[in-house]
Amino acid sequence: MTIYVDQTETREEGDWTIFEAPVHHPQLPTSLYFRTFIRYAELISAKSDPAALALVIPAMALGEDIQFSTTISERLLRNLNGPIQTILLAIAPHLQPIAVKADAVRRSSHPGEALVATGFSSGVDSFCTLTQYHPDHAPEGFSLSFLTYNNVGSQRRSNLTDFIKRYETLKRKASEEGLELVPVDSNMDAFFRKASEDIDFMQTHSVRNGAAALLFQDKTQRFLYSSAYPYGSTFVGRTRSIGHADPVLLPLLGTESIEVIPVGGELTRVEKTVALAENRTAQRGLDVCVTNERGENCSRCEKCLRTLLCLEITGNLERFADAFDLRIYQENRIRYMSETLRGRRTYDKELQEAMETYQFRPPYKARIIAGSRIPEMRYKIRQLRRAVRKAMGAPRGNRM
Repeated sequence: MTIYVDQTETREEGDWTIFEAPVHHPQLPTSLYFRTFIRYAELISAKSDPAALALVIPAMALGEDIQFSTTISERLLRNLNGPIQTILLAIAPHLQPIAVKADAVRRSSHPGEALVATGFSSGVDSFCTLTQYHPDHAPEGFSLSFLTYNNVGSQRRSNLTDFIKRYETLKRKASEEGLELVPVDSNMDAFFRKASEDIDFMQTHSVRNGAAALLFQDKTQRFLYSSAYPYGSTFVGRTRSIGHADPVLLPLLGTESIEVIPVGGELTRVEKTVALAENRTAQRGLDVCVTNERGENCSRCEKCLRTLLCLEITGNLERFADAFDLRIYQENRIRYMSETLRGRRTYDKELQEAMETYQFRPPYKARIIAGSRIPEMRYKIRQLRRAVRKAMGAPRGNRM
């Protein structure tokens, strides 16, 4: 059975401008929508390209072709029927190849206004992108014009009220940097969940956020996508984290009007964290926590502790006292440090190398524990807990 998608319709509802594409398929919702506040409506395109990209993975999960009654970018349509699917099939072999059918059209370039945007969640990756490409010192043609915050499935349990609360918190941080933050709310995640419960956010976020980026193509020439991994971690193959393929996949997601460009892959996570040390907004507002969805750091989860240890190793811990509870960190510091010293993960190795680079000598107690089997046992227990949470369907957050 084919998935049929009609022409995008635009309407206003309360404070929102809604861009909606009717969808016809018995297993899927009846429409796919993106919406933003009315004051940002002029930035948004009514073209069907975002819908085409948003629906390709759900369609591949169902094994159903997609037929559009309207036009799709010539470049995007070619890539959707070729290399994009090749990469997605390598990442998630349970997907199936499909055909995306539409009239192809070459989108226009930007003769005048050519904006640059990036997604912003106030994590290490997105804060680093904001710092590197801030208008005060960005390379020519890459100066940020505005930021976006997308609701495309990273936090399944949240509702619109939660999304707006997070947006308002992030908006204050963006304002401190002199930039507008444009919200994009979508029901895209409902299509992924209806198509297959085996597809989670970490395995699909590049495509989901790439679809949101295409909304801005009428006035935006570049969307800078914050990479989660350094270039040395790039590969195309079976993985639960699509970010490993970003340098290969992201450039294929654009149209003739907008490039989707991976940025930050030249830096390790340690180097990105160090790059934020002088950013006063980051010192107060860095948000890396995976357990607290209110925009606050718990200072005890894996990502909080990893960031805090990095800050301590590089001599920047006290600068971020407003963003973290250093008392909680001190309670967990020795344990986490010992686990890192013995760890074999990419981030463990990065922190081990940083200790050598910055001549950081861990406390004697941490070194003694690391020499025992305690960290290894703790690591196995954590892995077992993760497996149980996954089996029970517990959501996992994602910070960029």
